Amino acid sequence: MKCINCGVEVDVDDNFCYKCGHWTANGYKYLQDYSNVKKIENGTVYKHNKKLNNLIVLFSLGVVIFTGMLLIRGSDLFAPFFYVKKQITNLINGYNTSIIKVDNIYNNIPINSYEEARDFINKDFLKQSILCDNKNKLLQIETDIENQNDIASVTFCDMNYDEVLKIQEVINKMFNLFPSTKGALTNITITNAASNTEYIAYFQPMHQFVNINNDIKEYNKVNKTQILLNSYYYLNNDLLSNSITNVVGENFYVKNATWESAIAHEIGHYITFAAYLKEKNIDNITYVTEENEEKINELVKEFDQGSFAKNILNTALNNYNIKYSKNLNLNDFAKTISNYAATLDKNNNLLCEETIAEAIHDYYLNGSNMQNSSREIVYTLKNYLR
Repeated sequence: MKCINCGVEVDVDDNFCYKCGHWTANGYKYLQDYSNVKKIENGTVYKHNKKLNNLIVLFSLGVVIFTGMLLIRGSDLFAPFFYVKKQITNLINGYNTSIIKVDNIYNNIPINSYEEARDFINKDFLKQSILCDNKNKLLQIETDIENQNDIASVTFCDMNYDEVLKIQEVINKMFNLFPSTKGALTNITITNAASNTEYIAYFQPMHQFVNINNDIKEYNKVNKTQILLNSYYYLNNDLLSNSITNVVGENFYVKNATWESAIAHEIGHYITFAAYLKEKNIDNITYVTEENEEKINELVKEFDQGSFAKNILNTALNNYNIKYSKNLNLNDFAKTISNYAATLDKNNNLLCEETIAEAIHDYYLNGSNMQNSSREIVYTLKNYLR
């Protein structure tokens, strides 16, 4: 049998032509039931696509259900996927790693005050922290540390709860020892170092964070002043269960050093930086405007050159030699604190910032039993913080 419209062969039982869609003789009878037909134009049949309609309905229903679950559960809805992704990453690396990034850069962001700058830093880490398994458990501790010590953001993410409690004690005690330094530190954050051995913890005076590629006349800028904790150590309990001397060696840090007190050393770097800012009559380098940009960049450059730290050490050394009838040079003076305190740069010059940080570390750990050299350094530093 042929189609009366286009002439192609069709089966006797066909209701319409497979090529042109025109009805056949058999189809004429079928089409008397108009529930089977969408419309007929000049003998061409357009059928109802019930499957497509059903799919559209199901898809719409799925969107409504998913949106409802997202509103109710929020980021928890994706928690299983984040967990699997982290586990795969950990297996590839062979140890637990962090999902938190501390080197994000944003551009074309309007920032109009110091408060907005700090708020944007906090939001950056808060946005990432939805991926953390322990976020809800640690949130109160992080918030307490932020509020008590005037820090924009504290993020421990997947760290062990007991370890976080120990670190909280270190941070709070350090700022109680040096209360006038609060306000210039923007964040303390767990992250991944470039390598396992790069650092245990690390102080970074300035990370350019917002609008670094924009004209300062169009957008104000934001810097972070941060302390970073290496996830290789602080997310892996098998390492934390061993003494820190197993990694760094005997007498590297001051007496009684622990994984947690290593953070006190890094806060010591920050305290030196805070004293430097006070000396230059500036509270922080977080909010950058057209008026202060040049001054901030010059301050950080000068601080990195180490002259401020060296001046502190020279004053402390002079006081030490007079008080204790000694005749030490700077290198020998530093060696009385720890091996780390006596670290030299590639030109065999003493890294004075490390000497001061270790003196503060000694002060934190050993109090009145600290080395006399540490005592003189801390005393000299506190004169800058008055």
